[in-house]
Amino acid sequence: MKRNGALAFFLASIIMFASVPVSARQSLPLLSVKSTGENVVRLQERLIQAGFLTGRADGIYGEMTRQAVLSLQQALASLGHRIKADGIAGPATLSLLYDDGIMRPFIDFSLGTTGQRVIALQNRLIDLKFMTGRADGVFGQKTLEALQAFQRHLIGHGAKDVQVTGAMDEATRRWLVPQADLSGFSIRAPEFFDDADPLSLRDEYLNAEACVLVRADTGEILYAKNLDERMYPASTTKIMTLLLAVERGGLDEIVTVPASAGKVPADSSLVPVYPGERMPFRDLLYGLMLRSGNDAANAIAEICAGSVEAFVARMNRKAEQLGLSGTHFMNPHGYHDPEHYTTARDLVTLTVYTMQNPQAAEIACALQYQMSATVRRGALTLQSGNELLDPGSPYYYKGAVGIKSGYTSAAWFCYVGMARRGNGTLFSVILGSRTRNRGWHDMARLFNYGFAGMGL
Repeated sequence: MKRNGALAFFLASIIMFASVPVSARQSLPLLSVKSTGENVVRLQERLIQAGFLTGRADGIYGEMTRQAVLSLQQALASLGHRIKADGIAGPATLSLLYDDGIMRPFIDFSLGTTGQRVIALQNRLIDLKFMTGRADGVFGQKTLEALQAFQRHLIGHGAKDVQVTGAMDEATRRWLVPQADLSGFSIRAPEFFDDADPLSLRDEYLNAEACVLVRADTGEILYAKNLDERMYPASTTKIMTLLLAVERGGLDEIVTVPASAGKVPADSSLVPVYPGERMPFRDLLYGLMLRSGNDAANAIAEICAGSVEAFVARMNRKAEQLGLSGTHFMNPHGYHDPEHYTTARDLVTLTVYTMQNPQAAEIACALQYQMSATVRRGALTLQSGNELLDPGSPYYYKGAVGIKSGYTSAAWFCYVGMARRGNGTLFSVILGSRTRNRGWHDMARLFNYGFAGMGL
């Protein structure tokens, strides 16, 4: 951001040689390792705000907090402040830390600033729909303009304490915290959607980067956002794996888990199943869908096609047959690969087709299944962890059924679901929701929109 040179020099001089009043020092606590409570929470929140500490304020002064305080003290000393760098947050340190003028070099963002605090700002601006795309942790021109747009919006709707500076001044910070009451500022963002009026749904009230809602009986697209944009599908890929597996048949055949089940990335979701185990083929399919097992996906692939590679080729042929022109698979489970992608349109088309197969539908909609005992373990009960289907969850949606969720850091949260109400059935897909909870909100709003439009 641009600053007046003389003024900046004057402010810098004040900051450089500012002394801390004795009375102010005496009113502040002395905090060190093992200190706890609200004073530590306040300290940690300020350190996070200034970029010296990451994570959440837990009110416990541990080693990470000590290191953050030490880094702060060293940074302040480099600006000319007389302060001891000992990792102890005494009155002198706290007086400087809580002074916005002194902390301005750390709290304000200038072009090129990077780090976790920039990501937090960007995510908040994205949630409020003043910024598009994803947080990259770099305070560039796009982020600056988004912050200025937020400030202009507040001023235009009556905020008296805000200026259009692009700076993270005290007033702007107060309005950007998630707890701030922005309900009176006519911001069109997901957190301000009126769920009592489902037909007023618009793109800005959805978190997902892409979505589609389809009426099951007619195939009519009732709602879509970025319908044909290529997106990463994560484990929703397994819908295709399930389809090809049930088309193979032989679900009650006793199969031997191949070696490929153990050849999945270390951070994969697992059933688990182990090479050499014998079990009904059906068990692998339930493990695939209920536990989202990448090990089961590889095992299914090799059993069906002789190798994982041959199965992936079969997946792509099936996609071509179904007209999924925006889809390309690189594996049977959805682990991230830049060449593994789909679109909301393709994914819902695949899902509608798959759910016409009674065996696939039964597996995709199961809430619980017991896998047979093997030489490695006893019987294993699989339980759906899907909050949308759990009556005890705040995200429960009455009438929701199946089908598959997915998450990777590149894809974010993805979900393919179905819901029934009266004589109406809907399919919905969301891709690229930053968190699961945001995804569940999107699904409920899409279903409500569809049922309201059908008069149900």
